[in-house]
Amino acid sequence: MNRNKNTQTIYITVIVLLLAMVFLYFSRRVLTPFFLALALAYLLDPVTDRLESLKISRTVAVLILMFGFFLLVLGAGLLIFPMLKLQAEHLVYNLPNYIAVIQKWIQPLLGMVGGLEPEKIQGILNKEFLKAGELPLKAVSSVTSFLWGSMTGLFNFILLLANLVIIPVAMFYLLRDYDSINEKLLNLVPERHRERTLELMKEMDDVLAGFVRGQLVVGLSMAGLYSIGLFSCGTPMSLFIGLVAGLANLVPYLGVVLGFLPAAVLTFMQAQDWMPVLGVVGVFAVVQALEGVVITPRIVGEKIGLHPVAIMLAVLLGAEFFGLAGVIIAVPVVAILNVLFNHGLKQYKSSSFYTS
Repeated sequence: MNRNKNTQTIYITVIVLLLAMVFLYFSRRVLTPFFLALALAYLLDPVTDRLESLKISRTVAVLILMFGFFLLVLGAGLLIFPMLKLQAEHLVYNLPNYIAVIQKWIQPLLGMVGGLEPEKIQGILNKEFLKAGELPLKAVSSVTSFLWGSMTGLFNFILLLANLVIIPVAMFYLLRDYDSINEKLLNLVPERHRERTLELMKEMDDVLAGFVRGQLVVGLSMAGLYSIGLFSCGTPMSLFIGLVAGLANLVPYLGVVLGFLPAAVLTFMQAQDWMPVLGVVGVFAVVQALEGVVITPRIVGEKIGLHPVAIMLAVLLGAEFFGLAGVIIAVPVVAILNVLFNHGLKQYKSSSFYTS
């Protein structure tokens, strides 16, 4: 009888999860601002608790924190986007010089290959180089184009305005009632399982706090260090490369792969000298050393047991199925599933089915 009940419970759980996934997929556009608000509330809850411990009411603490946060984001956006656009325009302006440098590299190779028309091949290469040179400017202006494209239709314009209002409003209520929401959810669990559930939730929160909050701070710190270091080396697009390399550090060593090669190539084409390239090597070596010895141990603590391939797969699948909302929740979901999987694996190995 108990076996039939357990089987029935498993079937019901699977069906509910499948229905929830279908609901999330078809309502992803509507739920995206709420996911953003929930993610921001989760990230800022510890700071709110700290302000509340200073005898400040939670509502006032939330208002102060939200005002400071959005003011910081707005200021960073107004500072970063013009610099990105300026660096991209500078790269496009110097593109003919870079093409001339690459042609000097390729010219001896073309002479070594027989049966080819060098003039025709150079014409094709010039055309492709020009296309490649326009990519940074297009990448920087893509956000502006997206926002402008969102305003072309009345429905999209209304949806954009609604999202701009929904995110701070939902964030305010979620952040203000964060502890009470958690308490109400915990009260839904039967009392005999409450203590174990609380331990499991605490472990999940530790993983999320260490990985999501910690890695976000680590990534932003490394992005700032990379950008400053590459700028001092005279690297074109130093801000863009630094941001990509720092934020890509969510997957270990991916930032080095995505950042070092373009930084080294662009620096050499700009300076026509190997010394600045050695400076780029030094920047990446120093930042990686600081990340391993100082930044990550102090901010994140011990490494979280999430495989880099699992992180990449989760982010790509989240983006494919749920768009921006999927990217936001991909890593937290994988972190939670990793905790649940480890607990399930322990129970499985301690079960009679495994030991007998």
